[in-house]
Amino acid sequence: MSDRPSPDGVAPTPQHIRAGIVAYAAGDALGVPWEGSTPDEVRWEALEALPARGDWPRGATSDDTAQLLLVAEYLVEANGQVDERAFLGRLAKALPGMRGAGPTTKAAVRRFLATGELHATDGSSIGAAMRAPPFGWTTPVAEMAAWAIEQHPVDAVVAAGLREAEDAARQYTLDPATLQPLRRAASGDWPPTTAKPTLDALATVASVLHVLREANGLATALKRAVALGGDTDTTAAIVGGILGCQLEDVESQIPWISRVGMPDARLIEAAAAGLYELRRSSQ
Repeated sequence: MSDRPSPDGVAPTPQHIRAGIVAYAAGDALGVPWEGSTPDEVRWEALEALPARGDWPRGATSDDTAQLLLVAEYLVEANGQVDERAFLGRLAKALPGMRGAGPTTKAAVRRFLATGELHATDGSSIGAAMRAPPFGWTTPVAEMAAWAIEQHPVDAVVAAGLREAEDAARQYTLDPATLQPLRRAASGDWPPTTAKPTLDALATVASVLHVLREANGLATALKRAVALGGDTDTTAAIVGGILGCQLEDVESQIPWISRVGMPDARLIEAAAAGLYELRRSSQ
């Protein structure tokens, strides 16, 4: 586990955590209609209308938001003591009711139910980054969320995310070249592609770093995340969680908030309050 971000960070309130959850869900809903699109296929002028996606309800959030709340609830109930087997069991029960769950999440649950195995032997998924914000809002494990919740400047948040990726690459002996897209995005030298969209985990994280580095207001950042195409809902959701937790009155910053099929307000409030208490008790 890394150190706390820095002694000059600002102590967050439950409202900051709640704002992070709300902005995460709002980014998720904004991106849902465009997932898998190329940048040319994303219509900027139509984004805030949250057009319907297939048979999904208009304004629906995806499994991204469902899993974020699942992690938050689990962390609170487990008092921050993570048991992967217990969490996977909970995820397996909830998965049938989640819209848009990705193939790696489904495969992980099938493998766990069939064999009890907790980890895949290969493959790449954005799932860990997608579920990470609650950890960072309560502990310094997920560094971008940890730095963001303490109100550090966005460039420091981006640098923290890159450091965490570099540490993980060393820990798991990955080829250093693997992280080149992240390094380029963090430095401002990452050109978004107009080629066939990808749901690759590194491409999604690079998109997040790129948007954060250029962020100029929450709503514009969320729209720019979707405009990149690819894994639009996850990219915008993570950007929302990072930037949103630096606000308290987040609803006024999101023009389309009334059209979002937001999770039950009581669940959001309970998750925010629980994560806040968990953070206080762990300091």
